Amino acid sequence: MTAEHKKVAVVTGAGRGIGFALVEELHQRGYIVVGVVRNADDVPALCQIAPNEIFAVRGDVVEPETETILKDFLQTNAPKVDLLINNAGFGATGYGIEGLVYSELDKVLAVSCYGPIRCVRATLPSLRKSKNATIVNISSRFASLEWVVTGTVPHKEATYPYRIGKAALNMLTSCLAVELAEENMRVFSVDPGKVKTRFGPKDADTEPREAARAIVDLVENSSTTATFVHASGEKVPW
Repeated sequence: MTAEHKKVAVVTGAGRGIGFALVEELHQRGYIVVGVVRNADDVPALCQIAPNEIFAVRGDVVEPETETILKDFLQTNAPKVDLLINNAGFGATGYGIEGLVYSELDKVLAVSCYGPIRCVRATLPSLRKSKNATIVNISSRFASLEWVVTGTVPHKEATYPYRIGKAALNMLTSCLAVELAEENMRVFSVDPGKVKTRFGPKDADTEPREAARAIVDLVENSSTTATFVHASGEKVPW
């Protein structure tokens, strides 16, 4: 990995959907991008976009060894990391408390909470080498405690595991924002909107590329930190 003057971004869940779109958008804006993908089959499509500027790391964020794999790759190949986007996600099938499946809850928490923790720990030494490091956690409006309890988001349109997992991710955002503020790092959660992905809502109206563009705009053109915002920049209540 060369061009030390370029910004470096790490994106998880980079094999498809918003993650893949984020890789493309960041590359177009001049970033060197490291995409973390769960399936080895996703590596070729990612790398062929720009073989010398986009790199793929095969690692499932639910696997403890991914923390070491990603950390070693970055410390060996990247002069620094300016941006980490925790995008990897996982849905569930059972609705309501009686439809909740414990194994799905375990998997969602593993992806939405444990996974981002591993990736933050893996990238932190490299983030500390940047003058303006940013961590973005891709959350959901269904993680808003206020919006859930007031019915602002439809109760029957999201599973318990999904809402609980994203709410846990928001708490991670809050904790990191406080701890890393003294190191001049920005940390915030983003609701990407109703995006047309595998886990997107039935009324999805936003293309992944559009959401990716808005998220990167937030990173580059705003000073937001310690907040939960929509991709448009509008604040979402915790």
